[in-house]
Amino acid sequence: MFSRELKTGLVVLFAGLILYFGISYLKNSTLLDKGITIYSVYERVDGLIGSQPVNINGLSVGRIESIDFHPDQSGRVVVSMRIDSDYPIPVNSLALIKSSDLLGAKEISLQIGTGKVLIEDGDTLRSAIEESLGDAINKEVLPVKVKAEQLIASLDTVVQALTGFLQGGVEKDFRSSFSNVNQSLIHLNEITTELSTYMNENRESLGRATQNFERLSKTLADNKDELDRVFMNFANISDSLGKANVGQTMIALERTSKNLDVITGRMANGEGTLGKLSAQDSLYNQIDKTVQSLDRLLLDLRYHPERYVRLSVFGRKPSRIDEE
Repeated sequence: MFSRELKTGLVVLFAGLILYFGISYLKNSTLLDKGITIYSVYERVDGLIGSQPVNINGLSVGRIESIDFHPDQSGRVVVSMRIDSDYPIPVNSLALIKSSDLLGAKEISLQIGTGKVLIEDGDTLRSAIEESLGDAINKEVLPVKVKAEQLIASLDTVVQALTGFLQGGVEKDFRSSFSNVNQSLIHLNEITTELSTYMNENRESLGRATQNFERLSKTLADNKDELDRVFMNFANISDSLGKANVGQTMIALERTSKNLDVITGRMANGEGTLGKLSAQDSLYNQIDKTVQSLDRLLLDLRYHPERYVRLSVFGRKPSRIDEE
């Protein structure tokens, strides 16, 4: 039988092997796998930790093996990834650091390229960092923050200017202005009260006026066609007046007016027959007497034609003039 010491040693050895393989598994050790190790270099790896998954389109194909500074001491970070999948990954693929949740945890997502040459153990992929939610928010909030700061600075300047203005002895004027505004508001309130009282006292009259207005509106609506015809007639008249040669008509009227002025001027100066008649009373009197004599002659000829025309069957009787 085995001694007690041997049993203890075997138990310790077995426990050590279990511990080693467990740690190797948790660290994604390459002890028993046939995967490959690839690398990617980043300027920074905020939130990225070892053993985080490496996936393609959300499916895990490996894990982050280690995160170390670049040997060239440039401050860049080299991420070592252990790829367990047999999925073909072209050498022009991209290792993108992106957020895996809203809490800021990061993972590496392989953006598969279109090349035909596949990666091999020890190759280095191109790298990129996806903008995080916090970065996007900061980018959107930063302009607003700048504007807010500028607004606060402007308000501070206004407040300082107003404070200096008030301290300059114009506080009394402001109080007077506010007092005037208060009085105006009181007067406005009184006017509103009076208007409300008037409307309450004349509610029936206002109601009738409203009804009359409604009837007028209905009448206008019922006679819309006739009103349209009236407006159309007005429009036609306006067009006719617009097309009429008003200018020539006014010129003709002006010429006629000038001629009338000339005629009335000649009459006033006694020129022409009408002028003499209007200017010389003697000529007018003579004409008047002549007209009166001619009128008497015509009357006498009408009532006593025998005095002027004598007819005889046996011949004309000699007149007094013939006898002489």
